[in-house]
Amino acid sequence: MSKRKLTESTAEPPAKKVHSFFTGNLTPGSFDDSIPSLVHFFHLDPLKAEPPSEPIQIVLYDLDGTLITTRSGKTFPKGSDDWKWWDDSVPNRLKQDHKDGKHVIVLSNQAFKGPKVRREWRGKLPLIAAKLSNIPLRVLAALEKDVYRKPRTGMIGLLRELYQDNGWTVDWSNAVYVGDAAGRKGDHSNTDFTMALNAGIKFVTPEEHFLGRPPAYPNPPISFRPRSIEDLDSLPLVMPSSTPIARDKKEIVIFVGPPAAGKTSFYRRYFSDYEHVNQDTLKTKEKCILVAREHLLGGRRVVVDNTNRDVATRKLWLNLAREVDAPIRIFHFACPVDLARHNNRYRAFFAPKDEPKREILPESAFASYKSGFEPPTLKEGFDELRTVNFVWDGTDEQRILWDQYLA
Repeated sequence: MSKRKLTESTAEPPAKKVHSFFTGNLTPGSFDDSIPSLVHFFHLDPLKAEPPSEPIQIVLYDLDGTLITTRSGKTFPKGSDDWKWWDDSVPNRLKQDHKDGKHVIVLSNQAFKGPKVRREWRGKLPLIAAKLSNIPLRVLAALEKDVYRKPRTGMIGLLRELYQDNGWTVDWSNAVYVGDAAGRKGDHSNTDFTMALNAGIKFVTPEEHFLGRPPAYPNPPISFRPRSIEDLDSLPLVMPSSTPIARDKKEIVIFVGPPAAGKTSFYRRYFSDYEHVNQDTLKTKEKCILVAREHLLGGRRVVVDNTNRDVATRKLWLNLAREVDAPIRIFHFACPVDLARHNNRYRAFFAPKDEPKREILPESAFASYKSGFEPPTLKEGFDELRTVNFVWDGTDEQRILWDQYLA
């Protein structure tokens, strides 16, 4: 395997002059800008040395609220130099990490509001490196809602690749991640804790790590992952299952279910020779009905692949069925909305290459479905009502990713 090359660029000039411990006007550290959605800063990169014969140990830290906080006391920094150590013990602990032969790595989530804030934040990293003097430091910061953003493990995967490609072996079984986002009262989230769980890495809070306090956060975390659904792998795909899913004669098949419930995948597998009517493509209900009517008058079978969440929407299709004298069946995708939200993230971040690229949907798409949902019944006038349960379909490797905490 060829070594991963780092694309170095000198550190961006911060808003204020770097107070460096170094001789002259050198600014500590370099940036690798090869991944647009990731800040990658490294100072005294240890991977440029010859790798040792034994596995090395690493310690991973969050940045804000773990290693540093604002000097001003504000939630968000006012500039590059608006920072101080989270606790006076932090720099000594980092020096001890280095003395013990551990590599110090920072993993952070950032959301910059404009180029000025991004420039100031990048300018802060050389300041931190300068305060650490001769301690090697690597910082990875996820900027977008993608695979790199915690709790997703893209930054961990990048580190694994980086070390492996440069011939280094890491003792991941003894790695530890220190972060303040643990789901406690006052924490902005629990994404540090859930990322560590996803990666199989020990997690501790800064209070535990630096101050020696006992753990005090919800464990297991209060977050969704598919394994929390008890009967997920025990239900059949379709109920009842005694009759064929597809039929030979003209008909309308209505799908009902939240976004990301597997409706379009079900269509491709079982109804691929039916005409596909979808509002995401056709944009309006009126256009969907117009296109469906044309197909039905031509004797063709139609699947309406929309959420169809309420009685009023479904009545439009019942009226069309009577107009063109076609039977109409309904397939209700009984996917919990929390699982649909999870699937939405999974397919946006980790969908197999042979699947269509899907953008992540906004939370409003799921909230509006949940608030307006009316369970379908045969009393509405349908000829048949069948339930489609969500059944995982993918490789074991894909299942591992799907079963992680993704938000």
